[in-house]
Amino acid sequence: MKRLFACVAAYLFAIGCAFAGEGDMKVRFVFEGGEVVVRMEKNPAAERMLEMLPASFEFIDFAGEEKIAEFPAPLSLEGAPRGMKALAGRMFVYEPWGNLGIFYKEHGRTTDKNLIPLGEVESGLEYLISRKGGFRAEAELIKQ
Repeated sequence: MKRLFACVAAYLFAIGCAFAGEGDMKVRFVFEGGEVVVRMEKNPAAERMLEMLPASFEFIDFAGEEKIAEFPAPLSLEGAPRGMKALAGRMFVYEPWGNLGIFYKEHGRTTDKNLIPLGEVESGLEYLISRKGGFRAEAELIKQ
């Protein structure tokens, strides 16, 4: 048990070091009619998403509150924090489906344990709100 704990602690430390000194990591989603910039969380799921970039995402509107898309490849959620409030501007993984989502309207004020936080929209939320139907977005890491 001690060995498992030590391995997990070392893994989490390594992830923290990967983010250390780099400032805020940001992702830009560019699509016809606008762009959205997301300031990423510092957690294992967010780091794994960053490793996939650059990538294309096919977004659709879901429930009139969020845009959702499939990841280019399955995203490991091992070690990722569980739970967040479904507030406008929050980017997340919905654990049961394993998909990416960005809320553009508030969905609730209680913490939903199925949501894994990835980041928060810094600019361009108005473009998500105005987009109707599906669209393709190119995502890239913004170097700081």
